[in-house]
Parts: sequence; C-alpha cells; structure tokens
Amino acid sequence: MTAAPDPQPANAQSWRIDAAALRAQLPQSLQGWTLDLVEETGSTNADLTLACRQAPWSEAGTLRLAYRQTAGRGRQGRPWQGQAGLTFSVALPLALAPSQLSGLSLAVGLALAQALGDVDAGLGARVGLKWPNDLQIDGRKLAGILIEAVPAGPQRVWAVVGIGLNLVRDPQMEVALGRGLAGVAEAVPGFDARRDATGLLAAVLARLGAMRELFLAQGFAPMAAQWSALDAYRDQPVRLLHDGKVLAEGIARGVDGDGQLLLETPAGLERITSGELSLRPAGGAA
Repeated sequence: MTAAPDPQPANAQSWRIDAAALRAQLPQSLQGWTLDLVEETGSTNADLTLACRQAPWSEAGTLRLAYRQTAGRGRQGRPWQGQAGLTFSVALPLALAPSQLSGLSLAVGLALAQALGDVDAGLGARVGLKWPNDLQIDGRKLAGILIEAVPAGPQRVWAVVGIGLNLVRDPQMEVALGRGLAGVAEAVPGFDARRDATGLLAAVLARLGAMRELFLAQGFAPMAAQWSALDAYRDQPVRLLHDGKVLAEGIARGVDGDGQLLLETPAGLERITSGELSLRPAGGAA
C-alpha cells in the first residue's frame, strides 16, 4: 500500500459497488458476512480493528470498503490514500492463537491472485506475487496487503486484512512515487470499473472465504507450492532491505510452509521471516 497525492485522479471515483449485486454474487458460506460500504473514512483497517475489539465474537467476517481513505497506513507505517482502486479491509475470525498466523499475508496474496484469475484468465497469468505482501504485473505494483491481528480470547483472533488493489494506473501516484504502477484495466480487455468492480470484489471475497477455511484447517503449508509457483522473483537474485540498508542477498527459491522466504546464499539456504524487511531485485528498485 503506497502514498498518493491530492487531488484525486479524475477516473478514481467514477465507479461504485452495487451492494445488492455484491451480496447476490457471494457464495452461500459468506451470506452471513457484514458488507459495509462508505464514501470516506480515515482507515478501514483502523475502523475494523476498533470494531473487533468492541464486538462479540462471531464466525462471520466483515467487509469495510471506502472510496476514499484519508489516514490509511501501509506496511512499516507508511501513509497512503485509496483513490484509483479498491481500498478495503476484511475482518476474518480465526479460531487460532496469534502464534499460528505465520504465512497469513502470503495466503491472502495467493487468494487475491487466484481471484484475479477467476475474473480473467489473462490477468491471472500476468500477476506475480512479491514476498511477503504485494502483487505485481511486469514488476509494477498492482496490489498491497496489510494485516493486523486483534486477539479475542484464548485461541481466537481477528485478522484485519487491508487490501489496496489498483483498478487503473494512476499517473499522479506514479509521479509522486517515482515508479510505475499497474492496474487491472491494462491487463483485461474491455474492463470497465463502473461495470466490473462489483464482480471483481465478489471474486476476491469468495477466495478470501475459501482461504480462511483452508488456513483454519491446515495453516499456510498446503498453499506454499502454489504461492511459490506465482513468485515474481523465484530463481532470481534479490536483496532484502531494512530502512534502506541491505541485510541479505541471494537467489530467491520460493517459500516454505511457514511463509518464510527461502534464500540461497553462499552460506547455504536461509529461511527469512518477513518482519520489516523489503525485497528488491538485485539489479533494480521494484
């Protein structure tokens, strides 16, 4: 999730989610979910984090989508504002201890990539996963993920999953960031956010619901091979940075069953926990 300047790009607010159509497209297992769509908020993650702390436990998830976020936060506390895409959070109830959430951000990324493939096979074929929590097209960021855990008692935790998915490329944001971004529209012929955003969101929620069930039963392990197959940097030289400093270099070899990056170094195969690390290709700054 990244920072964006004001004012909003002209095409950012030309679409809306059809709440009734969204509900109708969800699988039966998600019909009990709360769907909360708002024009503007500070941060959907902050909204749901607070709600989860105050609400009684439920097995049903909650969606909160805002067409504009004014105080959103990305990874490592970076500010960001949703403008040219789907910006939303989902509270997933997990009957697990916080220590059992290893690999959840990767599982969410895989679910999001699979949903994009459900919407359009050509789009799915172009999407790559970037460890630990981004989606890309041709090295340009398409989506970002931020997860916050809210304990709710013994063996109970709410995973508040924040997602920012670019529907279109935002030139203003690209200028502000000094890097290219990707959008769904560029990869899907005829994609129209005004017509297609609702179906896209429904596909994402359906995949998140299915991922939740598998994660509850078996954790991330059964998804590791699928994630590695979509790894945008697998078998490529990469660097791992913290606060701009290179902490490790090697060849990316996918991930293990706990979601740790497998990094081949001169000293052997290392397993890297995400923490506050950022992955970059060895020869660039993607």
